[in-house]
Parts: sequence; structure tokens; C-alpha cells
Amino acid sequence: MKRAIVLFCLMLSITNLAIAQAQEGTVRYKKAEQPAAVIELPYPPDIIIEAMNEYLSKKGKSKATDIKGFKTFRNTEVLSTKTDNADLYFKIERKSRQDKETSFISLLLTQPKDQEEADKNLHYLNMEQAKTYLNELVPAIAAYNLEQNIIQQNKNVITAEAKHKDHKVEGEDLNRKKIDLEQRITQNNAQQQAHQATVETEKQKLAQLVSQRIP
Repeated sequence: MKRAIVLFCLMLSITNLAIAQAQEGTVRYKKAEQPAAVIELPYPPDIIIEAMNEYLSKKGKSKATDIKGFKTFRNTEVLSTKTDNADLYFKIERKSRQDKETSFISLLLTQPKDQEEADKNLHYLNMEQAKTYLNELVPAIAAYNLEQNIIQQNKNVITAEAKHKDHKVEGEDLNRKKIDLEQRITQNNAQQQAHQATVETEKQKLAQLVSQRIP
């Protein structure tokens, strides 16, 4: 049942991302625009980077390294229909200061270059291939994000259960104190009544003695 719920949530997340499609674009590097496929996803940059590390490292057998501001995956399988591997250069940026939960992923068609080095760089993907590659990353990122949410929610459940247990123990302790207090109140009322009778008896004895005084 739990597995079915997880699968349903994953399918729902993927369905919600169906409208997210890579587009032709550019990415700035040293005041110059370079061609890139770009996609917008509803996740913060750290989640996307972690997801890509987990997914792409399995294909390229290496984690991302930072090269000139780009997350680079070396020797990565680019297309499932070919055996050729390549280095992939990604820039992951949050959409804006106000929207920290949305990010842009840009996949360069070339390696990051300086203007004077432009003619020396190799093109690993054409635009359509780059867009397809980004689109195929979406389910993996969605699945990773879902797993992180499940892990966090599990922690939330454990924390909530611990707090509930503490409150339950505290409540049981307070209830015992309440019962003890009620018993002490009942006992005190009985003692008050008994001592009130004693007071009345002693007052009567005092009155009798006083009445025996010789005028």
C-alpha cells in the first residue's frame, strides 16, 4: 500500500511537470552569450544539483565538478541510441531572489569558452539533442525530489510522534498529580469538618468554665 502511494505521488509529480519543456536559449559567460538548451523546473538549485549528481554520476561514473561556474559531468552517456560519451556543462540558477523554489537549468552546446577560444571548442550536442536530454532529466529530478520529501516527511512524523509521546507522558503525570490533589482536598475537607467539631466542643467547655466564675 505504501509503495502504491509513493508511485502515485511520483506519477502525479511527473504529470505536473509535463508542461515543463526545454527551450532554445543562451547562457551568459564572461559577458558573452553562448547557445544552450534551457528548462525551468519548480525546484531549488540545491535539489536539482543533488538529483543530477545522483542520476548523472551513474551514467558518467563521476560526480559533478565546478568548471568556470558550470556543473560539469565528465565522460557521460549523452544519447541512449549511441555509445559516444561526452562532457556536459550545466548552469543551475534560481529563477529570482523572490522565487527561490524555481530554477533554470542551462545545458551548453559547447564547453564554457572565452571569446578568443571560441574556435577551439568542440560541440557535443545540437540544440534538439540538448533539449531532449534536459527533458529526459525531468523524471529523474522529480523522483529525487519526491524521495527527499518522503525522507523529510518521515522525519517530521518521527518528530511529531516523539512530541506526542512526551505530551502523553506529561499528561499522565499531570493526571496522577490531579488525582493525588483531589484525594488530598477530600482528606483536607474531612479534617476541616473534624477540627470544626473539636473547635465547637472546646468553645462549649470554655463557656461552661466562664459561667462558673463568681460574680
